[in-house]
Amino acid sequence: MANSYFKFKQFTIFQERAAMRVGTDGVLLGAWCRIEEASRILDVGTGTGLIAIMAAQRSAARIDAVELDFGAACDAAHNAALSPWNNRITVYGADFNSFYHDHTKPLYDHILSNPPYFVQSLLPPDQKREKARHTGALDYETLFEGASVLLRPAGRLSLISPADLEEHLAFVAMLHGFYPTRFTYVTGIEGRAPKRLLSEWCRSRCPLQISALAVERRGTGYTPDYVKLTRDFYLKM
Repeated sequence: MANSYFKFKQFTIFQERAAMRVGTDGVLLGAWCRIEEASRILDVGTGTGLIAIMAAQRSAARIDAVELDFGAACDAAHNAALSPWNNRITVYGADFNSFYHDHTKPLYDHILSNPPYFVQSLLPPDQKREKARHTGALDYETLFEGASVLLRPAGRLSLISPADLEEHLAFVAMLHGFYPTRFTYVTGIEGRAPKRLLSEWCRSRCPLQISALAVERRGTGYTPDYVKLTRDFYLKM
C-alpha cells in the first residue's frame, strides 16, 4: 500500500483522500515555473496542494488553489494549513468553470496546472459526459478559457502535459489568444523520446525558449539538471 504522506525538505504532503498522489509531474511543474516575481498565483486542480505549496516556498505571493474533488480538497487544505506558508494559501473546493465565471476582473499574475490527461475532442460523446462529471471538465479548453478571464494582461499560464499533445495545446491556446513563451521537453531516461512537456503561455508574441530535461541517466541515477531543479524540495537531493 502506498504511503499516506510524502515528506519534502520544508513540508509534508498527506494524501489519504486524494486519488492523484504526489508524482514527478507535479514536482517538475512546481519547480520549473517562473513565479518569483508574481504577487498572486492560482493553482488549478491542486489535488493534494503540492504545487500550491511549492509555489508558496518559491515566492512571496498569495496563492489560491482550486480542487473539485472533495477528498483531495480536504487533503490540500490540511497540507496548506500545516505548511510554513499557511497564511498565504487558500484552498477552494470548487469546479474551475464556476470559479472563473464568478470573477469579473483579472486577478492573477500566474496560473499553474497539472491537469488530468483528458482531451474532450478525442472522446466519443458518452465518454465526454462521463469524464466531465468526474473532472469538472478540467481540460485544456477550460484552462485556457479560464486563464483568459483570470490572468492580468501580462500574466502567464504554466502547464505540464503529455508531449504528444503539443499541437493540440498550441491550437487551443491560439483560439484563446495565447502564445508559447517557453517549452521544456522532459524524458524519463536520458536519450529516450520526451514523454512530458512543460509549457508557459502568455498573450504577447515573443521568441520561444526551448530546452530539454532528462530525469535519469541510465545506470547512474538522477541527472545533474534534474537534481539542480528539484534539490530545494526532495529530501535526498
